[in-house]
Order: sequence, then structure tokens, then C-alpha cells
Amino acid sequence: MVSIPDHLSFEEAAALPVGLITEHDALVTQAGFTEGETVLIIGGTSSIGLVGIQLAKALGAGQVIATTTSADKRGALTDAGADVTIDTSSEDLVETVLAATDGAGSDVVLDHVGGEQFGSLPNATAIGGRIVSIGRLAGPATNLDLDTVAFRRQKLIGTTFSIRTRTELGEVVAALSDTVLPAVADGKITPRLDSVYPVDHASEAAQKLRENGAIGKIARSFADAHTGAAPTPAPVANFFGTIRQIGYVVRDLEASMQGFINAGIGPWFYLKGVRPGDFTYHGQPSDMVMDVAVANSGDIQIELITPVNDAPSMYTDFLDAGHEGVQHIAYWAEDYQGLYDRALAAGFTVGQEGRIGGEDGRFAYLSTEHHPGTVIEISDLGGSKAFIFGLIKMAAANWDGSNPIQEIDANLIGGDPEAAAKLMAEFG
Repeated sequence: MVSIPDHLSFEEAAALPVGLITEHDALVTQAGFTEGETVLIIGGTSSIGLVGIQLAKALGAGQVIATTTSADKRGALTDAGADVTIDTSSEDLVETVLAATDGAGSDVVLDHVGGEQFGSLPNATAIGGRIVSIGRLAGPATNLDLDTVAFRRQKLIGTTFSIRTRTELGEVVAALSDTVLPAVADGKITPRLDSVYPVDHASEAAQKLRENGAIGKIARSFADAHTGAAPTPAPVANFFGTIRQIGYVVRDLEASMQGFINAGIGPWFYLKGVRPGDFTYHGQPSDMVMDVAVANSGDIQIELITPVNDAPSMYTDFLDAGHEGVQHIAYWAEDYQGLYDRALAAGFTVGQEGRIGGEDGRFAYLSTEHHPGTVIEISDLGGSKAFIFGLIKMAAANWDGSNPIQEIDANLIGGDPEAAAKLMAEFG
């Protein structure tokens, strides 16, 4: 969470986050920018390009060079703080950059355009310089002379946010705190807001974007979208898929396992002291530890959970409210991030989330409890977890009633290869 400075409106504030995290990550984290270096920004009149110009100046760039393809927009580059502006529709990019740098070239290049022009960037970049590919407005294909890159000992760096984990995104946002956010508060970095459209004029905003008519961000404002009583929410179509797991939160896990065993459900795989990674409760870190047992009944997995410490979680909330039994139903997804994003876009909020094992072990519990047992969990079914869950299902299908409880290392669900191989040998 980032606070909005008092001098910014909500619409102005909305114009900053994407540009700030994109440009700071590219310039500082990826390219290793240091004070005094020359920065070349390709596509400077894009909304994030204008932020990049201001950011480079605020961080102490010796010179900022920025490009546009429209003479009418050139003034916006100067207003943002560019020392040299280039209209690439009428000027030679390489010649102009070399002239402005006494033949040395730019130390760092942030490219938001890609396409054919990208192939000329090594000639405009200094020996030992860094070129960061951020966007590809002109397309992903280019012709590149690798001899120039090699002889000038340059670095080509690609970056995107589309496949980063929530943990990585959190680190990117946290990196803004020391220098960037103070620069926003001081007015050294300001929003470049082209226009604000009400919700019912969204098509006009989209048309302006298609025509490349904006200088800076276009924002949609919901300030006047609703007056009077809040509208009744429309039913949400089920996009979660098929219920794959029923989760119980209990006080005595071993007694609960025995009850299920007496009903013919087993064998149970019992993990003690499971500590999920990156676990948060309502957005705040929590060192929650739990005991977990899982078994299958046909295609449905039964999960039993007992929290074993007092760290905040939705499990302890459930027990503290006097409940015991079914606490959640779970959906598993191979495209976890896609399902997560769709849930948030549909208005769901996250009560707790974390991961068990690697990045393919993420899970999130949504705040959907309208009476006990109605929490929805979404879980990543990738990599080792899918393999282990398959073994648990197979064990249930072939179970003869013997060895009803198998206590196993918590690292198993976390993707420990040796533990997984051992389980496969026992039940394969």
C-alpha cells in the first residue's frame, strides 16, 4: 500500500503507480543506473516514458535524452525535464544521440517501442552501456547487429511484469520507498494526466488511445458513477471450476482423522509443523504454523487443518468464533495467476494467502464467508503439488485399510524430490 500525497487527486495518483514501478525497476534494478549517467528514453511521450524522464532527472541523471514521433508532442518531453529531444520521424536517432554525448552514446537506454528501430540502439549506446526492452509498441521483431553489442560490451535486458509473482511485485513496490516516493511528495515527479473520462464515456477514451492522441495517462473516474443507494450486486458466474477439496478446521486433528477412517476414508497423509511461505493475513505478514492431514474420497480431497500457534489466520478466526468443521471449499488451477486476477477483478478480496513449497505452491483464501464453511480457496496446481496430489488420490483408490495414517515430512508437499520419490515407491 502506498499513501497518496495530499496535493494529488485520486485521478492524478492513478496516473503514477504503473509508470513508477516500471521505470524504476528498469532503470535502477535492471540497468544499475548510477548518478551522473546519460539516459536515453525511447517513446518518451508514452505515459510511462514521461514518468521515466522525470524519474531519471530526480535520481541525478547527467543528461536525459527522449524521443517522440510527433513534432506536436516534443514540448511535452521538455516539460517533463528532457535535456535533449528527438523527433525520430524527421531526425536520425543515432546521429543526434552521439552529437549530444560527444560521440560516447547513452549509458542507459529505456526502450518502450521495440520494432525496427530497436536494431539501431546499440549504435546509440555507450561502451558498457545497458539497453532495457520494456515495451514493444512497434512489434517484437527487429534486426540486431550482435557484433556491435559484443564489441561495445553492452548488456541487453528484457523485462516484463506479466509473469512476476506477487512477492516479486511487492519487492518492486517496496524499492520505491527510499527515493522515488519522496520525490513524488516533493513534486519532483508529477503525474502527466492527459484527460479524465467518466465511466459512461469509456469508448471515447479508448478511441483516443487507438488514435495515439494522448500525451500522458488517460484516466477513467468512478467518482460520479453511483449516486444514492449502492446497487445490488449482480450474481457472479462460476469461473472457479470444479470443487476439488473440502477443508475442515478442527481442534483435535488426530481424532478427526480417526472419525474419517471409521467411515472408510483414507489413507491419511499427516504433516506436522507446516509453515507456509510468504503467508499474509489481511495483507500483513503472519508466522502461522499448522498441522495438516489430507486424504481422498474419490475425486474429492479432504483436508484437515489445526493451527498450532497463535499467529493470526482465518483458521484461528474460525475456531475463536466457536466453529469447528468445514471451513472452506477449494478450487485448483493450473493457471493460478489468471484465476487470482479474475477473482479480484470480479470484486473478491483476499483474507489470507501464501505458498507451500515453491512458486507453484501458491494459495489464497477469499473473504466469502457468509456463514461458517463458505470460504473459497484457490490453489495453484502446478509442478510438485499436482504430482503429490495425484499420488494421494491413487493411494485412496488402492487402499485396503492398512496403514491408515502416514506421518510424512512437511517438505513433501513443498516439493522435496526425495520425499516425493519415497511416496511414489510406497504407493506406486
